[in-house]
This record gives sequence, structure tokens and C-alpha cells, in this order.
Amino acid sequence: MKKILSGLLCIMMLFCLMGNVYAEKLDIDVPKVTNHEKVKVYLFRGESCPHCYDFLMYFNTHAKQFKNYMEIVSFETYKDNQELKSKVNDFLNITDEKQRASVPLIVIGNWYNLGFGEDEGIEIINKALEAYQNDEYVDMVQKTIEETGVANTPETLQEACKKEGIKVNNDLSNAIVLGAVLLVMVGMIIAIAISTKKK
Repeated sequence: MKKILSGLLCIMMLFCLMGNVYAEKLDIDVPKVTNHEKVKVYLFRGESCPHCYDFLMYFNTHAKQFKNYMEIVSFETYKDNQELKSKVNDFLNITDEKQRASVPLIVIGNWYNLGFGEDEGIEIINKALEAYQNDEYVDMVQKTIEETGVANTPETLQEACKKEGIKVNNDLSNAIVLGAVLLVMVGMIIAIAISTKKK
């Protein structure tokens, strides 16, 4: 009986640890929330591009922590938004043809990054937080759209994730599932404890 109880307790601890790992937050100092507009982090991506996928996975996990400061706006560029990407390339003085065609292109104000690796995630978040604190921040992509009237089809982070087959991170549903599993485990432990007392 003690073995069963110990096993159930170990399983329960494992689920608790899984919950803690899932909810792990990035250790980044955030500024005080002000009336500054949210900073847009633009992702120019290609469908099935592996580094674009990595960006979406990373921010699907971490963007909610910074929801008061930034939002992700995605533009898929293999089928649509080529003209917008070309105009943004011009503004950023990206002249090399290979770089002009490259995705992912991440843009915050007039800062940009070509490509994405997980180690660049924190740099991108820090750039967005810096822009949030900068009264001179200009949403350059939005300005380009307004000035040129170029057609565009933006996507939210959730829409882009769904299109790439990434399960959208929903903290509430994950918490409910984890809570239900823990509740069942506690119920089993209580039932075993009661049945052993009756013997």
C-alpha cells in the first residue's frame, strides 16, 4: 500500500513540476506600464520556414508575459505582402538581394534582425521594451503602409501559429487541465487512504 501511495505522490509531484516548467517566465526586468502605445514587433515570415516557425514557437510561449508592452504582427510573404516587405527593405536600406528575400525579418521601429535563433528572443524582447520606453519610437512599418498605401494582410501571433500548425498557448486551458489532473490524483490518494483504514 505504501508503494502505491508513494507512486501516486511521485506522479503528482511530476505534474506539479511540469506545471512549473510550463509557466516559467523569462527573467527580464520590465518597465512600469505607462500610456505609451504597445510596441509592434513585426515578423515577415514565409510559410513552412523553419526559423519563422521557431520565432512563432518562442513567442507563443513568452509573448503573454510582455502583453502590456508589445504585440506581434505577422506578415506571410511567400504568397502575400511581397510589396510591403520590399518597401520595408528599402526603408531599412537592405540592398543585398539575398537578404531582401530572406525570412524571417523582424522589425521594431527602425531596428531589424534577419533570421531567428532562440538566443535572439531575449534580444528582441529587450529591443521592444527599449522602444516602449522611448518617446521617439515610431512604428516604421505602419508609417510605410500609411505613406505608400501598399496592400497588406497582417496576422496576429495566434493566427500565424494556427496557420503553421502550432497549438496556441492558452494559459487558462492548460491550468484547467493541470488542475483537473491534480484533483483526480488527490482523489485517488484520499480513496486509497480511506480504503486502507477500513482494512
